[in-house]
Amino acid sequence: MSLTPVLEKSPMVSASNKRLLITTPILKKSPMVSSARKRVLFANQETARSVILKYRESGNPSHFTNVFKDLSVSGSHSDLLLWLSQMTECVSLLDRKADNIVLEFLKIPFYKSEELASAAENFFITLVTAHNYYAYLVLEQLFTFLIPDVDEQDKSLLEKAGFLSEEEKAFHKQILSSIVSIHNHVPLIRDKLLVLARKCMPYFRQHVHQHAVYTQNLLHLCSFLPHLRVGLLEIIITNMATIDVHIPRSALTPLEDDNDEDEEEVEEDGNSEDDEIFNMTLECESKEQMKIEKDDDEIILKTTFTIMDNKDGNTLDVLMIIMLQYVHNVCHGIIEPGKPTELGKNSLQLKYTWEPLQDGKKKCRAGSVRLSNGGENRTIGCECGGSEHDIEAIKLLFTELKEVFSNIILCTHSSSHVQFLLFYLLALRPGLATIFLDFLRIKKFENPSCSRDIRRNAMAYIGSLLARGKYIPFIHVNSCLELICAWCSTYLENQERMQTNYYEDLLLHLPFYYACQTVFYVFTFRYREYTENSKRLELARKLNLERLVMNQLNPLRMCAAPIVNNFAVVARRFQLAYCYTIMENNKRLGIPSAHVDGGKYTGNMTLDMFFPFDPYLLQRSKVYISDHYREFDGLPEDVSQNEDMDVNADEALDIIMSPKTSDFSYSLSPGFKKWHSEPFSVDSSFGFIPS
Repeated sequence: MSLTPVLEKSPMVSASNKRLLITTPILKKSPMVSSARKRVLFANQETARSVILKYRESGNPSHFTNVFKDLSVSGSHSDLLLWLSQMTECVSLLDRKADNIVLEFLKIPFYKSEELASAAENFFITLVTAHNYYAYLVLEQLFTFLIPDVDEQDKSLLEKAGFLSEEEKAFHKQILSSIVSIHNHVPLIRDKLLVLARKCMPYFRQHVHQHAVYTQNLLHLCSFLPHLRVGLLEIIITNMATIDVHIPRSALTPLEDDNDEDEEEVEEDGNSEDDEIFNMTLECESKEQMKIEKDDDEIILKTTFTIMDNKDGNTLDVLMIIMLQYVHNVCHGIIEPGKPTELGKNSLQLKYTWEPLQDGKKKCRAGSVRLSNGGENRTIGCECGGSEHDIEAIKLLFTELKEVFSNIILCTHSSSHVQFLLFYLLALRPGLATIFLDFLRIKKFENPSCSRDIRRNAMAYIGSLLARGKYIPFIHVNSCLELICAWCSTYLENQERMQTNYYEDLLLHLPFYYACQTVFYVFTFRYREYTENSKRLELARKLNLERLVMNQLNPLRMCAAPIVNNFAVVARRFQLAYCYTIMENNKRLGIPSAHVDGGKYTGNMTLDMFFPFDPYLLQRSKVYISDHYREFDGLPEDVSQNEDMDVNADEALDIIMSPKTSDFSYSLSPGFKKWHSEPFSVDSSFGFIPS
């Protein structure tokens, strides 16, 4: 049938229109439409229902990939709202046969505005309510959005790691709101939520800004879901511990070019390096100049430090600031997580902004300290003195951190900084220190069901906390040492009564040697308090240190030589025990034989014990710790180098030196002074970290 007769029969078509329609070229090109306009028209022509039905029939992903790609790249606000509305209406079609559509649709960035975020949250909740097997996929995508993209070449992110713009803050807040809503609508997703939070944690080598932002988001999630705080804190602290154990202390300690010259000068002056074995002054401290500026609104602390050269060290430093600030905020009833301080180009500026309270007072500053009114050089918390503390929040946080400590930190042998989170919490509320020490002693060390490593680390934490915590009073130190010495005396009595195992053996009597080394270390560290008057000196005699020294288990031979040497100096000076005769006999003993991993190993063996609160080396977060941290006061001044010193430095070094290494330095307590002009090291299996 031709077109002309049809047109002629139609009364609605005029002659002019007929001629126009007939004469119009069939092959005439239509006006050009831009490619972007085509994409928008294509997206508008396709509906969610048609796309889903086409994919379910054919299984061809091309039906939706181009549409979703256009929406993600050039979709307008109205287009995204329309598609969210249509997808919500078609949730019944989004079963397992359409899972690829859901996976691709989740990748579209909907959190561009509050309206879009609300619509996206409504779709997610409807989806996981109708098909709960999508809850894991939705949460995984949402956790992925919490990690920002970074430009590795942008150096400003190193200075402002963890800082977000207002737009970025709103973006992350909306995502966290969606996660909380899904958790509330699908309660069984609780365990999967923690698994995903751990799975999406950035790799420990990734950029510091990504770690800082993700950690702050998890802390925000703690405030929204408080029943998950223990699990979320475990995830955060596990990540920090992973970074911590991969950083050698030598990478965080500045090197001095004149080390050799200093050692030559010491030799010329005739001063013994063993006399300075407990010298705790870090090399970096000599380069630090703290300057305080005050005005009406804020206090600014400036130091000459810049960004840490070590990438992992800088990441851990920022994370420690966030967590230490979080601990401070929770203790003062503030639920917002802490933010890292901004690092200027030439100096570190720690800004403590004064925020007025309801009664006109000013909030307590993080990192502040309040000293005891007595004559002791002791801290009693932050500057508010506990008047602004939220007691219930502190109790809950202490219980949860103690659980995280028991599960994660106590099992990590070579961590150097993560444990200072608990150190700072105890500094804010010193009364908790006694509870924590009893927990370590009774629940961990004296518990025979605990593993050997746990008992060793528990005693190491007891000794290091008693020695380093400036907030722990002398009476508590003495009480704890009395309990440990009493346990050692009971152990010796039991061995004397049985007689079967009453001989020196490192593997057989490990807990006893751990306890003895802790007593030697703590007493040497705080001997000045024990000897300041006759009453306290009598308390030292009641410890019965001679009983620990003179027995057949011979702890002086098994404990680390630096600790033994310094304890011998102090004990002889105040006539508490005589160690040099035993130390001389130990030198004359033959080389012992021990069994390691089922085979015979010939060589000297000492305790593989470490002291976790050794000096803090992270530069920016150090301001939270330094005022609560005790440095060693030095050995008695009237002890000379050659006064009855039967064990010299090289011979003591041979006792604890690993046969497989040749680099040794005092990264371990009780000192940091090098014994030899050539570098030495001790294997990490003995609890020493190279420096």
